[in-house]
Amino acid sequence: MRPRGATGIVAPMLSHHAQTKPGRFLVLAMISAALTAAGCRSEPAAESAPKPEASPAVGSGAAAEAAPPVILTAGFEPSTIAPGGTVTVLWRLLPAADWHLYWSGRNDSGFAPRVKLDLPPGWSAGPLQWPTPARYVSAGDILDHVYHGELVLLQEITVPRDEAPGRRVELRAAWQWLACRDSCVPGRDSLRVSVDLAAAAPIASDPSPALLAARARLPRPLPPDVVTTAWEGVVLHIRREGPDAGTAAGRMTFMPADDCGDLADLLHDGVGQSLALRLAPRDGQVGPVRGLLVLEGAAGPARSFVLDVPAARLAAVPVNDTPAGG
Repeated sequence: MRPRGATGIVAPMLSHHAQTKPGRFLVLAMISAALTAAGCRSEPAAESAPKPEASPAVGSGAAAEAAPPVILTAGFEPSTIAPGGTVTVLWRLLPAADWHLYWSGRNDSGFAPRVKLDLPPGWSAGPLQWPTPARYVSAGDILDHVYHGELVLLQEITVPRDEAPGRRVELRAAWQWLACRDSCVPGRDSLRVSVDLAAAAPIASDPSPALLAARARLPRPLPPDVVTTAWEGVVLHIRREGPDAGTAAGRMTFMPADDCGDLADLLHDGVGQSLALRLAPRDGQVGPVRGLLVLEGAAGPARSFVLDVPAARLAAVPVNDTPAGG
């Protein structure tokens, strides 16, 4: 019998190591299309807790009964909000031991968790905020960027100023993901969570340890004195600057975003004490180079930054107009 996804819908299992890249892309596309066509179910309501680490909303029904590879929960901070205010949602996806989930950037296989929110009229949601993933190479030189252990995604939801206070508002979220170990299993689940609307803004309080920890795992803007970048033809050179520029410095790792230019060989070019990223030219230019740059120090934890290098025009190749035999 084939394994079932988180909602009990029969889901195809994909070997994580035996697939070639083109074949695996095709199977993953079919999985994604099947999930989209099937839609997502509604779950019984679950109230948010005063702090996101206490009694969070949890996906239920078949997802909870079947003990799926991924457990979905959520929390809000603050738990009460006034019209015109913003609440931070902590979406938690906890894979079972040895399973992993995918980053939202470029991967050779798999797709990142995605959510469809059902918000009241006038409410708005910001983008998901993704922590730094780990570089993961599997058999067949398949390069992905993944999360092992709990994945916490932050998202800000804003309430319109003319929203009526003094009531409880229900928000719905339908999630899809692909979890992999030796094989890959698509899953989905839905949450219904409630937010209390107060007449006045609640008294400001310190962020919870859970929110602070989630923010600490987010990549930072790249300061101007950390690395230098320079184009040399179709190659982007990235070198350290400052006190970490010596030979004792740890390695750098580049993880491309979806809108990064065409990289020729990320598997070999994407890691080193300095980087020389080769790109395929297109329409007379190379780049841009966008993604995450992870810097390991000689001592202390690695640091992660957002890298955004604009595209560069390629110099025109001189034409030899000397007549033949002249």
